[in-house]
Amino acid sequence: MKRKAVFRHRSTEPELMDDPFLEASELKAALNDIGRVNRLLGGNRVGLAGLKPFLRGSAERPVEVVDIGCGNGEFLRHVARYCRRQHIPVRLTGVDINEKSLGLGRLHQGEFPEIIYECSDVMDYTPKPGVGQPLLICNLFLHHFSEDQIRFLLERWQGAGSRAIIVNDLHRSALAYYLFHLFGVIFMNSGLARHDGLVSIKRGFRRKELEACCRLLPGWECNIRWKWAFRYLWTLTPQGTTYD
Repeated sequence: MKRKAVFRHRSTEPELMDDPFLEASELKAALNDIGRVNRLLGGNRVGLAGLKPFLRGSAERPVEVVDIGCGNGEFLRHVARYCRRQHIPVRLTGVDINEKSLGLGRLHQGEFPEIIYECSDVMDYTPKPGVGQPLLICNLFLHHFSEDQIRFLLERWQGAGSRAIIVNDLHRSALAYYLFHLFGVIFMNSGLARHDGLVSIKRGFRRKELEACCRLLPGWECNIRWKWAFRYLWTLTPQGTTYD
């Protein structure tokens, strides 16, 4: 019972990668490990599955996608490759407060000119006027915040004319925690990434918590789906929106 109680409520334990003074080499190694895990466990596929129903554009007006808390841009490059294969015109923006992470993403800009990066505190960020109706996505990022902060962010993005908000985040459970611990020992080289991965799970969500948040967003419809491996794909759209 004591072990279950640990996961009953969201943890407030900080993640080490949130330290702005973290050495760039440590950050790069941790982000590389996290990127590998996302590929192995299908995390990028979950985020892309949330975006796909909305990826319709034209040569005159590409689809606008904003990745909030983009880190080194791993997911944006995944989206860019998909859109190229599908001949979907797209403009991708990565927003993050950590300039070191963004610098790692900018190393790939010659290969991915459709991606731009903005260094900004997400608590102050709103899509720029004239950008159109962007798709906002948060991949393994919203769990960094408290419930009050999450409500503030969603309301801010809701009021900014977002066409949809897509959240791909962790399901908090003892099983997910101990499976990740085993997986990390085998597949992850960075102790920092292993530590933060476990903390992230403890900061993750239960379905009832996401449902409670939905009730605080009048005028928007919420769709919550569980995905492997221990993820929730949470899609928020203005009422009346239709998508596949």
